[in-house]
Amino acid sequence: MAHENPSPGETMQRAGLGAGLAIGMGTGVATGVALDNMGVGIALGVSIGIALMAGFTAAAAKMRRDEQSTRPGADADETERSDGADDR
Repeated sequence: MAHENPSPGETMQRAGLGAGLAIGMGTGVATGVALDNMGVGIALGVSIGIALMAGFTAAAAKMRRDEQSTRPGADADETERSDGADDR
């Protein structure tokens, strides 16, 4: 386990990946039953799930950046390196 107590942004990102797909598939199956065409419904559901996953990931990334910038005693050099590599 990498972190015993992950930040809210990291938790949201992890949960968002599974939640987006689950919501999308549920919506897709319901749409497929309503349209009497399961293939189209699942295809729509997967696309909805991918859009939700992208939204959750973007929101979590913003939340993590905000958390790092407001962390007490944090300098810009410590929170983000110029090459984008993580210090862990």
